Amino acid sequence: MTSTSQRSVILRPVNLQATILFTASLLAIVNPLSSAVLFVTTASRFSRKVQQQMADQSGLAIAVILLACVWVGRYLLLVLGITVPMLQAAGGLILLITGLRMVTLEETKLTAAEKISVEDEPESQWKALAVVPIAIPGTVGAGTITTVVVQATTYSRWQDLLIITGVGLGTALLMWLTFRSSASIGRRLGPIGLNIVTRVMGILVTATAFGMLARGIGGLLPGLMRAS
Repeated sequence: MTSTSQRSVILRPVNLQATILFTASLLAIVNPLSSAVLFVTTASRFSRKVQQQMADQSGLAIAVILLACVWVGRYLLLVLGITVPMLQAAGGLILLITGLRMVTLEETKLTAAEKISVEDEPESQWKALAVVPIAIPGTVGAGTITTVVVQATTYSRWQDLLIITGVGLGTALLMWLTFRSSASIGRRLGPIGLNIVTRVMGILVTATAFGMLARGIGGLLPGLMRAS
């Protein structure tokens, strides 16, 4: 009885420390500011009403993805035979494409006919963009998914999973609030400032993508990394 109570006392501060570290790491990887810039650059061509709907859709998608990572992530990876390096390599490729588009401003280059088409059928456009690339991998990338899956695997008691779920839902709520207020960020930056920030963030996203891709390839081909 004494050993059990001592064990529980010892575990409490460790779990609290692990939760704080996990929360800080998750927020750092998600990076609300860069995600807000990505949202502004992707959604600025739509009307204000559609932007708010995109924010709702993105926030919901982030919450669903994080919850799936907490509760079924490790089982899904085992069933599909997907390893962390595979996840990193795939996420790096997707993030690389997104970063290159930000650098070249490919997402904002629309012809007059395309702009009319967007206004006529906005739902077919913004629903896809709200999930990819805004929610994933722009906000919840391979690094975020890996962090959540590893945390849920390390602390797999249902009490711990509830705590991780709370952190995930809090992160999704924060990103939803950030996306809902991102229009004011765009207005403060202005077209020129937004252009500059978008290109700079695109370079950073591209660099992050190369690092993620390199780690994935290194995990898949360790002999190649040792040879280099």
